[in-house]
Amino acid sequence: ERWIVLWSNDAIQMPPDAPSRYGKEQIQIEVQAQFDLFETKIEINPEEVYVFGKQAYSHGLFSSVAISKEGGATTETSGKFLAILEKQVKGSWKILIDCFNYNRQEG
Repeated sequence: ERWIVLWSNDAIQMPPDAPSRYGKEQIQIEVQAQFDLFETKIEINPEEVYVFGKQAYSHGLFSSVAISKEGGATTETSGKFLAILEKQVKGSWKILIDCFNYNRQEG
């Protein structure tokens, strides 16, 4: 719930090795299985944010830890992102377009 509220209703998510997801509802449906199976902690570290009017872009690094709710293995990932944000009527910012990829896992 805390993650999906960051998205605009007409958002586009472009994940690696998968088709683009169109709209907040489809994005939530596609990632819900992961949230159902794993306790997920995501850290987002923007390296730059540039605002131009009612839109902005940000790029940076992210990392996540997914811990199986059934006691299985813990999975750690990291990667890079580029996001376009849109200013809302009440002044908050929502993700409009998000493209990301993962860093190569060694070992």
